[in-house]
Amino acid sequence: MKISGPFIVACLAGLLSGLDTSVNIAFPAITAAFEIDVSQIQWVVVSFVLTYSVLLLPAGRLGDRVGHGRIMVIGIIVQGLAFVWCSVAPSFALFLLARVSQGASMALILGTAPALVTLSVPERHQPRALGVFAMTTAVGLAAGAPVGGLLLQVWDWQSVYAFRVPYMGVLMVAALLSGLHKKPATKNKQPLDLLGAATFALGLGLTLFVASRGLAWGWMSPTTIVLGLVAIAALAVFYRVEKQARLPLVDMSLFRKPGFGRANLLNALANASMFSIWFLGPYLLVDIRGHGPITGGLILGIAPTSTALAAWLTGRMIERLGLLRLTRLGLACQGVGLVLFSQIDSNSTMPSLVGALCLVGIGLGSFQVPNMSFVMASLPRSQQGVAGGMTQMMRTAGLVGGLAVWNTAFVALRDRRSRSLGAEEVMAPEVFVPTFSQVVGMSGGLAILALILTIGVKFDDQLTSELLDGK
Repeated sequence: MKISGPFIVACLAGLLSGLDTSVNIAFPAITAAFEIDVSQIQWVVVSFVLTYSVLLLPAGRLGDRVGHGRIMVIGIIVQGLAFVWCSVAPSFALFLLARVSQGASMALILGTAPALVTLSVPERHQPRALGVFAMTTAVGLAAGAPVGGLLLQVWDWQSVYAFRVPYMGVLMVAALLSGLHKKPATKNKQPLDLLGAATFALGLGLTLFVASRGLAWGWMSPTTIVLGLVAIAALAVFYRVEKQARLPLVDMSLFRKPGFGRANLLNALANASMFSIWFLGPYLLVDIRGHGPITGGLILGIAPTSTALAAWLTGRMIERLGLLRLTRLGLACQGVGLVLFSQIDSNSTMPSLVGALCLVGIGLGSFQVPNMSFVMASLPRSQQGVAGGMTQMMRTAGLVGGLAVWNTAFVALRDRRSRSLGAEEVMAPEVFVPTFSQVVGMSGGLAILALILTIGVKFDDQLTSELLDGK
């Protein structure tokens, strides 16, 4: 497989997206710096994730129209400025606006990166190339938390943003040397479907927003119900618009293709189940097992490190084992690994902890590459921006949905157990550990459910054959 400049830039962009995990460990410092309540820190996540979630598909379509490289360059410039803004923001409100701009620019980057990967190699090499891209993203996830912990020991919270400014300079130089800023050789006059993009952004944005705030508001509160109904109405309008558009943002006929709809659903479910580790794992490692922030970050990094290695290997094994077998293998490993992780407590040995995290990481890496390969190959090369945006969007929707589900389940089960035991502290070990076990066990069950959903499914045999043969 020949490595080109655009491919390198796309992989460096994937690494960048993973590095945002460095922000999580800075939450306590950000809370103290802006003198805000702990409950408000969620807006640091919501402002970023919601913004880039709703803009991924429009960014991909824009890349298909004016050139993926040019959109990538714009995203890199705005992202670098957003990091500077985050570092110097004098108030929490301006800091959140900076996070919104970071989310918008990340959508431009992630909405075009997968297309740059697939279009820079022959079709038969797409799975291997996507394996390398998934590997670099996982490396960023693994490195983010430990790097953030090290920076916080030397500087203040602003360092978790400032350290990425020089990285953006390197990325920009690589993009310019690769010629990504130049006009594409062939013009693509695809319409942008602005009405579809607007109704999609409104519907998906409100859906994810309600999912993230439903517990705080109450799932049956008037606010939750009204916004939920507005989201459903917006998505219904989006569906009607797409059915009538000459070139829709999302071609609904794709969901009649064997396995396409289920492949996107599996992507969301796999990432939703995985998020239980990022949500509850830090509390288990630091508060229950007594590991420090840096050590805890390094231990959590075991899962994405395993994902990186598995993604690289899976890209090379697709021709031998096929997409569906690797998909099933990945979901099985992830489900079993999460069930094993749910049994970890203060007395568990380090090998058992490491083994469980490795198994989860291997599972996600083995799943991601064949899943992304199938979805990207389902759309023509003229629409690889939309295809890449869809894979990233479903991943993000799964993460946000997973956070909402596991947070709701954890709070409900924790409060019930705390009342029954008469515990003074709701996060006491006797309350937290069994609740953690139940919630993470449920997330493992979700991965097993995703595995069951592959029974009877057929990834389009002709499409898979053409992908592997390079036709």
